[in-house]
Amino acid sequence: MDELHFNNIYHFASMVESSIFSEENFWNYPEEYFIERAISFKKETLLHLYIETTIWNHYNYDIRKSTDFYIDDAGFFEYVRELSISYNVNFEYLDEKIDFETYEGDDLDQKLKDWWNNNEIKFRELFNKIADDVFYILFGNRMLLLKFNQLVAKNVYDTTFPKENLNTSGKLKRKYIPQWVKKAVFLRDKGRCTKCSRDLTGLIAVDTKQHYDHIVPLNQFGANDPTNMQLLCESCNLKKSGNKIETSKLYIKWWK
Repeated sequence: MDELHFNNIYHFASMVESSIFSEENFWNYPEEYFIERAISFKKETLLHLYIETTIWNHYNYDIRKSTDFYIDDAGFFEYVRELSISYNVNFEYLDEKIDFETYEGDDLDQKLKDWWNNNEIKFRELFNKIADDVFYILFGNRMLLLKFNQLVAKNVYDTTFPKENLNTSGKLKRKYIPQWVKKAVFLRDKGRCTKCSRDLTGLIAVDTKQHYDHIVPLNQFGANDPTNMQLLCESCNLKKSGNKIETSKLYIKWWK
């Protein structure tokens, strides 16, 4: 088992969820990472990339445009220090306090911006680790994953992929689904068809087949990403055409 920290994690999860439902597409991200992860299944998913860049873009914009807010917020550096301890990321100059008497106006703004720039690598390392925690929370929400993969599809449409990874229709080729993806999706969906709730564990009925379906079909510019997969029974999968983008709101409660 891996250790997760969940330090203030619902704040970050809410930030990402809001961006997804506001249909805020990928921006200011390494395109090569997007291409690599969209082509075939990676444990560092497209959602990981989206989480990291969303958090980075939020703070990068705020600190550059709203420096007064962070300067006046006496708890900001303490907040960063707390996160650095939780996630074992050692920031430079974290203990150096901004001298409000020496630096004024633009000088003080520049000092904060310099501190941010000097720690860019450390912040990216921190947000990379936070992304694992946020992913753990969001991966269980299939409706959010549907919305997210619709954003992914827009990006796939606008991105130039190597020709060898595209089919004759210009869509991404179907890739073999690794066992670790199937296992994760099976456990998330509790071994039941997400459409009709049919048991697919093989414990009750042995004549059932597990189908792993792209929530946003490849035909609709979907990606070969773990977040784009759901568990269906054979019947529901055959009824879902390559043009349908759908999942369900059916979830098994912890108890009744």
